Amino acid sequence: DIFNEGVYADKAVEKALKRDKRWGARDRKFVAETIYDIVRWNRLYAEIAEVKVPFDRDNIWRLFSVWCILRGIPLPDWNQIGDVPERRIKGRFAELSKTRKFRESIPDWMDEICVSELGEDIWTKEIAALNKQASVILRTNTLN
Repeated sequence: DIFNEGVYADKAVEKALKRDKRWGARDRKFVAETIYDIVRWNRLYAEIAEVKVPFDRDNIWRLFSVWCILRGIPLPDWNQIGDVPERRIKGRFAELSKTRKFRESIPDWMDEICVSELGEDIWTKEIAALNKQASVILRTNTLN
């Protein structure tokens, strides 16, 4: 729905989490993080999986398989997954990681504009920093 119909990711996650009421907190967290991660890194994962929008059900499973392999998560023994070329996925990742637009999973137009505005070196550092997860900082106020 997110890729083919333009549904907002938070709405798709909400819908996915309502599908099975038996899921516990860890399952729900895993599903939500997986969806958001695949959406964020879609360009890279789609390029590795060699799939294009619109995605059919098999393409979504291929994206999920790529996500699992790159995260070091053992693939579940599900019928939908089938044979996954693990070495080829890792090889494609290594090859595509040499190109900034794939490594950082950004569209060509954004890469081109930012290179022209900031220059090659600064943009490379900036986009790498933007793709790092921010630290959690907890601030408390004392009660007096």
